[in-house]
Amino acid sequence: MEKTVKLLAAAGVLMLLAGAIFGFMRQWICAGLLLAGAFGCLIAALNFRNRKNRES
Repeated sequence: MEKTVKLLAAAGVLMLLAGAIFGFMRQWICAGLLLAGAFGCLIAALNFRNRKNRES
């Protein structure tokens, strides 16, 4: 379960970075989609981490 959280967090951070790059290039639709996906990955990582704490 810990590996899942790390992978989701890493994907979220990389998508945030890519969204910022597209934002600087003024590609707003791509930046918006990437940022929405990044926040989804980060929320999923938090959800998996909290699920692990509840089961123990």
